[in-house]
Amino acid sequence: MPRKSTIRLNNDTYRELADNFYTYLMELGYASKSNKSRYYNLCEFLCRLEWQGIEDISRLKPADIQAYYYYLKARPNKRYTGLLSPKTIHSHMRIVNGFFILLQQQGVIKTNPCSALYFPYPKENATARQILTQEEIRLLYASADSYRERAILSLAYGCGLRCGEMQNCNLPDIHFREKIQIVPKGKGNKRRVVPLSKGVITDLLDYYHNDREELKQHKNYKPTETAFILNSKGRRMKLYTFNKYLKRIIERTGNDKLMAKQLTIHSLRHSIATHLLEQGIKVEQVRLFLGHSQLETTQIYTHINAAQLNKLIE
Repeated sequence: MPRKSTIRLNNDTYRELADNFYTYLMELGYASKSNKSRYYNLCEFLCRLEWQGIEDISRLKPADIQAYYYYLKARPNKRYTGLLSPKTIHSHMRIVNGFFILLQQQGVIKTNPCSALYFPYPKENATARQILTQEEIRLLYASADSYRERAILSLAYGCGLRCGEMQNCNLPDIHFREKIQIVPKGKGNKRRVVPLSKGVITDLLDYYHNDREELKQHKNYKPTETAFILNSKGRRMKLYTFNKYLKRIIERTGNDKLMAKQLTIHSLRHSIATHLLEQGIKVEQVRLFLGHSQLETTQIYTHINAAQLNKLIE
């Protein structure tokens, strides 16, 4: 099991419960790095219980969980200055709740002490997310100077993929005849099917038959390479490289307003969500398109006004 020097559990039962939780996460198929992070967060919670003298997990009450929530809100951030972000705190509490759900399923506890509590997803400041207009999106496409750059834009905007999903996109995932793309493991290990528009198919095919064929000629290319987007050495493109190409495209537009925005690949994902809703697509359909578990998550991605959103929901 993963160990972190700054978090040490003295209670043998707590150590065993934490290890079992980690094993459970691994069996679900989540990414190893994410599982370690969840494990460490759970260990911090259990360490807090030890510090409080709570040695029996079955005797925990909702008030104890609530107290931990307030503890996190006041705890300094160990990596940066200031306190933990609301999203980090919410993530901690979801892990704690998931831990107790597992204990209840295994019969370790009769009731989940988190079931009587509600920790809302933190609201975001709408100005914090940079959204492009449809005209700005067209300008980006017009400023792309290769089939690969257009393919990157189409995966990020046209398909609404996260940066990690673009990196992990493989040749068998794209079905041109069926006009769909499979995302085998999105965020939260969720699989989804993304419809491909005519324009996206054109961009992806142009890249596949032209730029990708040229990139395969590099000496570092391996015949077993299945990555759809290749870097200049014929290998799978790294996460940071996608944003580097986006920055080049933005600079090429010569648009001061566009260059002033702090844009990333994820900004294109935010933009397509907003544009789909503006066009009258149902919120539930956009949720499925983006691969969100909860409708609330989809709503915070959008930048249409409240009146528009209420009308679309109705």
